[in-house]
Amino acid sequence: MVSRKRVEIILNHKEADRIPIDVGSTEVTSINIHAYKTLRQYWQMEEKEIYTANIVQQLASPHEDFLEKIGCDFRPIVANPPSTWEFKKIDEGDYWAFFDEWGAKLRMPKKGGFYFDYVEFPLKEPTLDALKNFKFPDPNDSARIKGLKEKAKYLYENTDYALVGSCLFGGGVFEQPARIRGMENFLMDLVSNIKFADALMEEITQRYIQMYSNFLDEVGPYLSVVTYWDDVTGQSGPLISPKIYRKYIKPKQKRIVEIIKKKTSAKVFLHCCGAASFFIPDFIEIGFDILNPVQVSASNMDTKKLKKEFGKDIVFWGGIDTQRILPFGKPKDVEEEVKRRIDDLASEGGYVFGAVHNIQANTPPENLHAMFNAFQKWCWY
Repeated sequence: MVSRKRVEIILNHKEADRIPIDVGSTEVTSINIHAYKTLRQYWQMEEKEIYTANIVQQLASPHEDFLEKIGCDFRPIVANPPSTWEFKKIDEGDYWAFFDEWGAKLRMPKKGGFYFDYVEFPLKEPTLDALKNFKFPDPNDSARIKGLKEKAKYLYENTDYALVGSCLFGGGVFEQPARIRGMENFLMDLVSNIKFADALMEEITQRYIQMYSNFLDEVGPYLSVVTYWDDVTGQSGPLISPKIYRKYIKPKQKRIVEIIKKKTSAKVFLHCCGAASFFIPDFIEIGFDILNPVQVSASNMDTKKLKKEFGKDIVFWGGIDTQRILPFGKPKDVEEEVKRRIDDLASEGGYVFGAVHNIQANTPPENLHAMFNAFQKWCWY
């Protein structure tokens, strides 16, 4: 069975010949450059230049020989950077730094650094005047979609892979404000200055809707999946009160999902780290079809329970623990982890195999080898 058909069947909660597998189709289901390099060396694959698919997270752009070796069923269709921004690395002594297109500053240690962290935030004052004068990125910049239709059409007509579309326009209705205000500041805004916080989220929502509209007008017919990310939960529970989420954030997410579903028949993929089970009924009601990364190390994220309660209504994508098992376990632990998650999640379809979020830099190649081997052993229906 070809990948695209396999994915279609699984995403519609039916069993195919095997479980689909993903590494690298999105910036939340990929692999760190260092881990990718060491795994290629471990497998004695041809040495090739490794391109960076995501600067902040230092993710590799996996080569075709790697994707074919692991049997990856997906390929990415990703929006381009705007014409008004380019990556400019700044030398700050012990650190590398850069400014993103929203004006936030990020920094990574030169020695021992695995990714960039947000350190400076451009929207300093929580006032409507400051918001009015803030320079938001332009979703209508034509550079963002240049050449995407041709690429998507070619891959759709000349390969059998399921195509995953990503707009790459910030971090979501809730998460992006935290990236331009700072997390602590924005959480305080939600409590003490909700008029400003709501106006900021609305400005971002409108631009998201325009960006998705432009993006899907180009590539919508060719996609199997469209991504959206918004971390509203942390390791132990929601980052905000359910009341605030349901009143101010959920309706905006719903509008984004509605424009996606208006423009394409692709399934809508939500990336929400942490204890996402607290909001899964809301995610289903909004119209999200897929939940990623299924962070099994977070509270109330037992995969057997999740499948029983929600498995008929939402697809689970990920689930292999990157917090403890993959980086710090033994190969035998990894094998057991793979078997457990497949046993818990794969019955009656509705499961895509992958790591929880991205495979981290310090993951031993022996453990990744064990993960992919175990998948090949137990992926068949």
